[in-house]
Amino acid sequence: MPAPRVFGAYGVTMVLGLFGATGLVQKCAPPAVNPPLAVSVECTDLVNAARAAAGVSPVTIHGGLNAVAEGHSNDQAQRKKMSHTGSNGSNAGQRITAQGYSWRTYGENVAAGQGDCPTVVTAWMNSAGHRANILNPAVTEIGVGAVTSTDGVIYWTMDLAAQR
Repeated sequence: MPAPRVFGAYGVTMVLGLFGATGLVQKCAPPAVNPPLAVSVECTDLVNAARAAAGVSPVTIHGGLNAVAEGHSNDQAQRKKMSHTGSNGSNAGQRITAQGYSWRTYGENVAAGQGDCPTVVTAWMNSAGHRANILNPAVTEIGVGAVTSTDGVIYWTMDLAAQR
């Protein structure tokens, strides 16, 4: 039997191909979580380049916001539905607060189907509302999550906020 593989910050373990190559029994794998820190760093670099070009101070990565963004991307991927509303009815502010982040302002960008950070950040920058979130001078911290659903679609979440 192959060794289990662990994906993402949640420690989700999936067993691939029980009973080896016979294929008699296979577990359905949960969505693969893209490497959370690498995605966050790459997307944040692109966001900060856009902010610099607009004369706005850079944002810094916040681990709690990363966890919120990754969790919401995972929720979207499992439902195969892009939405700002979580499966439990939560909105971004509620999810951020539940993580223990005391915010004074926040914004959230979601997307589905873009294959990498440059593509999703470009899509967000080409959308007035998403662009406003990215260039908001009041936000100081960021978290980014990207999770691939079982059908191969990547679900993205970017949470931007400032603490009280």
